[in-house]
Amino acid sequence: MIKLDYANFLKKKDFDFAKQYLDDLKTITKFEKPHESIEERFNRYKKNDKSFKKVFKNYTFEDMILANTEKIKIIIRPIDSEIKKLTATNKKETIEKIKNLFNYSDKYQSKVLTPFFTKNFNFRTCFYCNKDFITNFDAKKEVSTFQLDHFFDKGTYPYLALSFYNFIPSCSTCNSSKVKGSKNTFEHDAKVGKFQNETCIAPNDETFDFHEKVKFKLLLDDSCKNLHVNSKNDIAIPLRENYTNQYDKYKKIFELDTRYKAHKDIVFEMLQKAELYPESRLRELQDLTGIPFQQIKKDIFNLIDENEDLSKQPFSKLIKDISEELKL
Repeated sequence: MIKLDYANFLKKKDFDFAKQYLDDLKTITKFEKPHESIEERFNRYKKNDKSFKKVFKNYTFEDMILANTEKIKIIIRPIDSEIKKLTATNKKETIEKIKNLFNYSDKYQSKVLTPFFTKNFNFRTCFYCNKDFITNFDAKKEVSTFQLDHFFDKGTYPYLALSFYNFIPSCSTCNSSKVKGSKNTFEHDAKVGKFQNETCIAPNDETFDFHEKVKFKLLLDDSCKNLHVNSKNDIAIPLRENYTNQYDKYKKIFELDTRYKAHKDIVFEMLQKAELYPESRLRELQDLTGIPFQQIKKDIFNLIDENEDLSKQPFSKLIKDISEELKL
């Protein structure tokens, strides 16, 4: 829902996070062979294992770890294609090697990944839903409240389990088995349904523009006249996409329409305020207080500035879209 540019959330703005992430992965890892890093093991497999070499013949370890989402979408099919060509035995052995090599849930998660993101980034709200804070807090040492979701499911694509740009900081609900879980964002997934566009765009993709193309729309019951609403049950706030259906699967995976139904009270309160504070009343307050008209309006309706970072506070996209609907 909200675009993710990692550079915008760095604690130290000139920090080369990609290089440091790669270095941290290589430094922390020691396998059976003394002082063999994960990169050294990857290269050893490519040299000594014919099946492994066929699968990763066109890619370096750095490619696998630092490919951005556009490149990830390009490398998935050729890698999967090579895996499918292997004999049943070689396929099983190679997949097992890949899972063990890029093992997210082992030492990497607790010793590299979570500490790396917690130490170097200040995230505010979930990039998928914009409903919950994922802010770090200091309890003797800094603690993260975010979870790292694998946008491309690590079970389906185990070779992407440690890829930096496959990690989306998210809330526990979005990353839960009841919401995203292991759903396939790249190819058709019967658990999700059939869509014209089966490959979702990740929040950290350069082309991601959900925040611009998809808007909350205000729909009122026929009984509501001149924005007079008796109950939040008279309100609907579906997400509608302008001009394309590019994000239909994305909306379904994260159950955004369903989950936002529980927050119609935010819009109901905005409508009540709109009725209580028409423009004439706001002008009177300006004359009485000397506070500029636009500032009064912003304070009353909790408005979001046009160029404000929507990731800073929960429900900011909802408030911004509905305020535009109400011409506030």
